[in-house]
Amino acid sequence: MRDQKERVYSIERLTRNEFEYALELNLITQEQHDNYLQELNELTSYIYEKYKDSLAFYDEDWIKINDYYEKIVALDFVRDYTKEDLEDIWLIEM
Repeated sequence: MRDQKERVYSIERLTRNEFEYALELNLITQEQHDNYLQELNELTSYIYEKYKDSLAFYDEDWIKINDYYEKIVALDFVRDYTKEDLEDIWLIEM
């Protein structure tokens, strides 16, 4: 069974790469990029700190992660194969 934090890390890594790609192609502004990264960092910092000694997440935190995930896959600039990768990561063990 994959560690839940590993799943969050995978989502974080893919999302961060997608933001960098969108910025490089001028699909988003620097300000948007920074805002997206700030929101991502807040979520992942919260998760990593809260669950540093635990493998199981509480339901309310899964809801936060799911809401963030749904927001990301709804963004126009996120490439289809990235959305598919995020979906695969998200659906593992659900």
